[in-house]
Amino acid sequence: MSSIDVTSPDKKTIRRYFNEVAFRYDFLNGFLSFRLDEGWRRRAARMVLNGNQQTVLDLGVGTGKFLETLQAMQPWRRAVGLDFAAAMLQRARAESKGAAQFVSADFHDLPFRDGAFDLVVSSFTLRSVKDLPRFLGEIHRIMSPAGKVGLLCLTRPENPLWQALYYPYLKFYIPLMGCVMSGHREAYRFLSDSIGEFQRPEETMKRMSAAGFSSIQKRAFTFGAATLLVAEK
Repeated sequence: MSSIDVTSPDKKTIRRYFNEVAFRYDFLNGFLSFRLDEGWRRRAARMVLNGNQQTVLDLGVGTGKFLETLQAMQPWRRAVGLDFAAAMLQRARAESKGAAQFVSADFHDLPFRDGAFDLVVSSFTLRSVKDLPRFLGEIHRIMSPAGKVGLLCLTRPENPLWQALYYPYLKFYIPLMGCVMSGHREAYRFLSDSIGEFQRPEETMKRMSAAGFSSIQKRAFTFGAATLLVAEK
């Protein structure tokens, strides 16, 4: 048995997980979500865009799929993806179809000036945040005065019927198939356990309000399997 707490491992362990699964990350995301992840990103992109944004930052950019979706929908004066996993950034740079800058950094300490971005997004990374108040404070700091943030999260359905179907999928299907297809048991135990233990979207909304965000809205996708939180500065 591993001595690592896969529900809430340290930053070094999380970085190792993402580096080790980067080669199969996109395929497994699609396979494990039954291809729903692509639709979630498209819906989220439409909901965060307002036609006036010129600069965008994707935190925990991974292989760049969400940033790529946003770039396909409108031109950007500046598009930046940030991640702390080198293998993920290597994939993002290699597969990027638009003019984007990719930065290696920890999203708890953003290397950008105040008010630098009109739109800040993050997809499926909130469970990896170790200090949520600091993370949200950094986002608030680097957003422009009329800026918007969109956090796309993996969550749990609230309807009892969907819970009965979802929990076996979460506890058994994800870790088993993730292990079989990537060879990395711990990484997909972390994915499964962290979704199961992560706070409800309403708690995150309270944290966002405390960090200074306003007009906070929640949009559930696929009966709550994913949730988009959108807010303004």
